[in-house]
Amino acid sequence: MIWSRYNTLFHSDRFGYFLYNAFSNTLFEIDEAHYDALKMFRDFGNGSENFNSDFLSLLQEHKVLIADKDENRLLLTRHYQHYAQYFDTSRLGLTICPTLQCNFRCPYCFEQNQQNLTIMTHETIKRLINFIESYKDIRHLSLAWYGGEPLLAFDVIRDITERIKSLSPDFEGAILVTNGYLLDKSKCDLLNELKIHSIQITLDGPEEIHNKRRFLAGGRPTFQRILANLDYLMNSKYEGSCHIRVDIDKHNIEVFPELHALLTERYKGKKLTVYAARVQTNLGHSYDHSCCFKVQEWADFTFNMHRRYGLIPTDNFYPSGNIDSSCVASTHNKFVIGPEGELYKCWSDVGKPAMVIGNIYEDEPVTNSALRAQYTIGIDPYCDPDCLACSVLPICGGGCANMRLRAKQFGEEGCEFCSPYKENLTNYLEEYIDTFLSKEICIALLSSIREIPANNGYRDISPKRKWLEESRTRRSTPLDGLDKCGI
Repeated sequence: MIWSRYNTLFHSDRFGYFLYNAFSNTLFEIDEAHYDALKMFRDFGNGSENFNSDFLSLLQEHKVLIADKDENRLLLTRHYQHYAQYFDTSRLGLTICPTLQCNFRCPYCFEQNQQNLTIMTHETIKRLINFIESYKDIRHLSLAWYGGEPLLAFDVIRDITERIKSLSPDFEGAILVTNGYLLDKSKCDLLNELKIHSIQITLDGPEEIHNKRRFLAGGRPTFQRILANLDYLMNSKYEGSCHIRVDIDKHNIEVFPELHALLTERYKGKKLTVYAARVQTNLGHSYDHSCCFKVQEWADFTFNMHRRYGLIPTDNFYPSGNIDSSCVASTHNKFVIGPEGELYKCWSDVGKPAMVIGNIYEDEPVTNSALRAQYTIGIDPYCDPDCLACSVLPICGGGCANMRLRAKQFGEEGCEFCSPYKENLTNYLEEYIDTFLSKEICIALLSSIREIPANNGYRDISPKRKWLEESRTRRSTPLDGLDKCGI
């Protein structure tokens, strides 16, 4: 048996000794004796005689110790699983931009065509339905409404939804990405009927800060109107959930805790979450690049929010893995569709003619198969020697597909596509351990029946598998297309 390259054995000054394996995504709390024995095996390849049979079996089961050459076989299997996911023909996922027009003029927005007044026509809608119907084998259809500001073309959303609901595929519903300004009572009351089960709205801070960053095309403020719409939404009969995204850079880094507290208290008990997202812009963008966080700075921000304010990200710091999740860009049957029927492979490509891969008006809609292949095969991390040697590959999966494409295929400088786990894995795990042990202590203090872990010198403290599956489901939604940090 050999030591897996995907093991991380570490000592925490705060919490003790731990062993993590990225391939099985398992975290063990261990005592000093087990730590020393594992360290000897890692460094010298011997000492396994110090492991009892149960512990040895556990290490083998969770891929900590593997047979010589088996790791390459396991990697090949994982590689195959990824391709099976990428080329799954039973599902069709469409991000639809009924218009690229936007009523806001946010200075950091990566889209440069907010003044394009084109709205999807009836003929394009007809072509879209034909495009969907051409996928004869699909059993699951999901949508995301995006833009521009999609609510500027709300009638198009209603028209397309009604047509799709009458089709044979199992329409799983839709998400809506909106700035929230136009999400008034009349639209909120139709959300359930339109099968919109999740909404993302962006607020960039308390009123004064938000209005400096997210204002109308004429410069007028937007905060109070959005908040009034949220008040109605959260107290309406809407059955779905709402996610408040806070775009963070160095200009508004200090306001996230205040806004988080304001919204979570205002909508306590409602299906609403508040999360921070990193502002990222292309090199040619006019926005001040020096204010954008680099990967390490973003990791530090995340840790500080937890240590200073107790704010925990949606994944509770624990790597959720990426076996069952894939983004729009690298999945064969997922597309972004523009208002004129143009096809893209990534949300970040919307409105860029050079990144169009085809058009639904064509008999063969995908006309730029090379770009489509670059997004999947051309940036495959399992064919990259640097990625294969990286200890976090199984939980990273190569990072952001768009950033990786721009760096690896187009030679663009400054594209940080690697996961924050690469340089900060033990820090993320320590934050998770902190929350795990704190919760354990609270349960022990409040419960009349206390379960004491077996004192055998080791235990699995990974999140329960059900939680991991739910986390993977959350991360596989189209909302992740806008959160390139992956956390």
